[in-house]
Amino acid sequence: MAGADLDFRELFEQAPAPYLVLTPELTIVAVSDAYLRATMTRRQDILGRGVFQVFPDNPQEIAANGVSNLRASLERVLRHQTADTMAVQKYDIRKPESEGGGFEERHWSPVNTPVLRDGRVVFIIHRVEDVTDFARLQSKGKRAVVETDKLRTQVTQMERELYARAQDLQRANEQLRSQHRELVGKVELTSEELASEVNARQQTEDALRRSEDQLRQAQKLQAVGRLAAGIAHDFNNLLSVVLGYTEELLQELPKTLRGYDDLAEIKLAGERAADLVRQLLIFSRQQLLAPKVVGLNDIVENLGRMLARLVGEQIELAFVPGAELGAVKVDPGQIEQVVVNLVVNARDAMPDGGKLTIATSNVDLDESYAAEHLSVVPGPHVMLSVSDTGVGMDRATQQHIFEPFFTTKPAGSGSGLGLSTVFGIVKQSHGSIWVYSEPGHGTTFKVYLPRVDRESARKTPTAALQGGSETILLVEDEPQVRAIVQRTLERGGYAVLTAAGPEEALSICESSLMRIDLLLTDVVMPQMNGRELAERIRALRPTIKTLFMSGYTDDAILRHGVLDEGVPFLQKPVTPSSLKRKVRETLDAPPRT
Repeated sequence: MAGADLDFRELFEQAPAPYLVLTPELTIVAVSDAYLRATMTRRQDILGRGVFQVFPDNPQEIAANGVSNLRASLERVLRHQTADTMAVQKYDIRKPESEGGGFEERHWSPVNTPVLRDGRVVFIIHRVEDVTDFARLQSKGKRAVVETDKLRTQVTQMERELYARAQDLQRANEQLRSQHRELVGKVELTSEELASEVNARQQTEDALRRSEDQLRQAQKLQAVGRLAAGIAHDFNNLLSVVLGYTEELLQELPKTLRGYDDLAEIKLAGERAADLVRQLLIFSRQQLLAPKVVGLNDIVENLGRMLARLVGEQIELAFVPGAELGAVKVDPGQIEQVVVNLVVNARDAMPDGGKLTIATSNVDLDESYAAEHLSVVPGPHVMLSVSDTGVGMDRATQQHIFEPFFTTKPAGSGSGLGLSTVFGIVKQSHGSIWVYSEPGHGTTFKVYLPRVDRESARKTPTAALQGGSETILLVEDEPQVRAIVQRTLERGGYAVLTAAGPEEALSICESSLMRIDLLLTDVVMPQMNGRELAERIRALRPTIKTLFMSGYTDDAILRHGVLDEGVPFLQKPVTPSSLKRKVRETLDAPPRT
């Protein structure tokens, strides 16, 4: 993918999950490669055809109801303009003649999601997971962890900021074009005045071109970020199940048992996958942050020894701290990650040695700078710069460096997530990052973070890992996640009431005479979001406490990607230890006023 322009259709077709895009008339207009493999079909054979023409019921099975159930779901989507999650369906697939023809038994877990434009459905995204093996194992009394959740588009603060900036840019472009028309009419100017006007016109056109390039790049990163967020949310639900059961088995089984080390390797692989998901969430600006008021000089100085080891003896490392440096409100751990990633990137650009300089300073970004740099907000900032004397980059490479999985390193020597992670952290911290580089003349990255007044930071004690005897209402629409969370809580001594959705949860609160101490709810659900559910339940049971959990952060709970003060939140993937600790911490916390 390095060096090539991203194509959204190519991204869609190569997505790891099976997707089908339908028109309101249920005609197939797009399909992912994973869907073609799962259904043993070819793209040229199904595009432009009706979905039920391509996938009819098995004529050999009189009770087959796959077509009728799918049609009913699609009609609900068209009627209500909301996503519809279907139960596991038995829907046999016609095999190609080269495979012997006939039908092959299949079981699917489908989700149908509308794409709206101007208040009407223009497309339906039909997503399925082949759960045939799971269904067969289940019938024999075995458990199988194979399910996936819905891919949703997360409308984030980035989109609103981008839209507002695009509006400003459009107005600015109109003014620039007006100036251009005025310049054309000035034909009686002296030669000196004419030369000045021509120069101004060139500057205007250059500024317009730079603005349009920045807008296109921002729109491309926005689209990739939405896709990354949806995929990360799916994997977080799967990883909650995998890590949950694996951790419980490791706690229950003796270390001498055959297969114990294999389970430990599975858990380690799951944790590495969770780290990868966290990097995707950082790029899409949906990773939960814990901001504090800190000084960048302190952060860089604390990293001094580690950075020196990272760069090695061939590279001269220098730190130029700014005098009377202002404070910034950031997540210290995430900003440390920014510094480390930029230093590693600079080190790799100097294979034969060189000089690496880290500097900080107070800067004031004015209106003219903001007009030339998309997403920059004028005002006082603190700048962090990382400069190297390495090989540098051409303009084409600079256009792609913040895209996830883009790398100029040899295969196997980098994940391609280092700079995209930096981009996500800086943007979620309400800052901006810019790169200045030429081939053979090194590279400088400049990070600008809003300056704030210094204030004391409160420390939140960590709850001990223990259980309890309280009653918890668990609301989670993903069955496998619901099962492992319920099991973990009950083993911790809690009484657990479960609900598959908001309506069922409200019904339990209205009809049950039991005292319910805690509402543990997913954030993003089909009928209503977790915040709305918590408000309605609090009206019925004013003393109940609430703990939210999600595979990605929802704007109803999080403002600008940062948790509101005092709102307990548990980031998926959920492990038994993190779940028990956060539940105990929430129950022991004083009531919110």
